[in-house]
Order: sequence, then structure tokens, then C-alpha cells
Amino acid sequence: MLIPNSIYINQEKLPEYVTVYNQKQIIDNFYSKLQDKIKTIDVTDILMENRDEYLYFKTDHHMTSLGAYLAYTKFCLVANLETEKINNFEKETVSNDFLGTLDSKAQIPNQEKDKIDIYVNQKNLNIKSAEYDNESTKSIFNMEYLDKKDKYSFFLNGNNAKVVVKTNVENNRNLLVIKDSYAHIMAQFLCQNFEEIHFIDPRYYKLSLTEYATENNITDILFLYNISNMISDLGILSVH
Repeated sequence: MLIPNSIYINQEKLPEYVTVYNQKQIIDNFYSKLQDKIKTIDVTDILMENRDEYLYFKTDHHMTSLGAYLAYTKFCLVANLETEKINNFEKETVSNDFLGTLDSKAQIPNQEKDKIDIYVNQKNLNIKSAEYDNESTKSIFNMEYLDKKDKYSFFLNGNNAKVVVKTNVENNRNLLVIKDSYAHIMAQFLCQNFEEIHFIDPRYYKLSLTEYATENNITDILFLYNISNMISDLGILSVH
């Protein structure tokens, strides 16, 4: 799953004469070079069709929870999973004063702040454990970050080499997510369908993922990156 950025989905909102490279064309070209046995997940069309909704933060480069939910529905379709309907979640606003990475670069005075919404239910609130690099908790959300500048780290405790989430779902399906930070906000939805979810960030984890998948009884693998990071992140070269 390669995810386009807001600059492509919302390009009609850019100033006049600003050009944007065709991210869909790049994603499609990348997919065309993969082996047939690898399933590809197209999320560009569903994001484009719903671009008038709040799918990306305005002051940050990540998707919102709603954007992540749309990507999740496409993943379920390809992975032969039952999609948890959005009305089975309770939408909760956890912050109204988020200023993200784009704001840090632009420093626009009196910038309108983003809000952070989450979609919660018993499956993502009541998990068995979430094991991060340096600590173990029972939540995929870290409330402490909501009082800090880096509020996006509220999702999955920020950047870690490895995160293992064990849910109360019992279906013997264990997911390995090879990812960048776009996957963090997806965790709330992936908890609906898997017994275990292993998030690996190749920038920090340098051991064999083939061996890791075997040792941890991985049944499904999701490669999830935003397209800009996919093009520039040399950490991907260590995936083996």
C-alpha cells in the first residue's frame, strides 16, 4: 500500500502555477513492476473521491483518522477481511490544537490548528498489550503526547524500531506491517482484524524480516509507506 500525499490529493488548493508530480502514475508504475503474487492496494482513487472530507491534517504531512479509515477499507477488500463499519466506532476528538510538521517548516503566524480525532471501540481500546522498544503498555494511544508539540506520537507512541500489539481478537492471523509513520494512525483499525500486529520500521530495525516473520508466525504482511517517503527513504534498502 503506497499512499499519496495531500499535495497530490488536494492539488487544486495550491497556489497558481505550482506543479505537482503525478503520484498516482508513480504508484501505478511501481505496482506494475511487482511480482504477480504480491497484491497491490490502490487507495488513491478513494482518497481523491472523498477529498472534500478531512482526510489529511492541514499543518502536518500525515493522514487523519478518517483518511486512514478509507485506506483500511481498501486493505480489507484486498486482504479478504471483514471491514469494521465506521458506525461501529465512537468518534472522539482528543486534541483541538495540533500544529504538525508542515507548520514547523512554514511558521505562519496565527495558523489555524488541526484537530485529532480517533475512532474507538472495544477492540482497539481493550487490547492485551502494546510492546514498544523501551516499554510495555496496554494501549496503542499515548495521552502524554497530547500535551507536547509532537502530538502525532499519540498514535503508537511515536517512532520505534518495533511495536508488537496483541489484541483480544482470536483468529490466528498475525500481521507484519513494514512501514513508515503513516501506519501509526492505522493501528486503531488494524486492531479490528488481527490477533497480533507487528510494526517494523526499516529505518531502525536492521535484522532479517524473513526470519522475524517465521519466528513470530506471521500470516499476513502489509508494506505501507507514503509515496514521498518511499522514494526518499534509504532505510527500505535494508529490508530482507
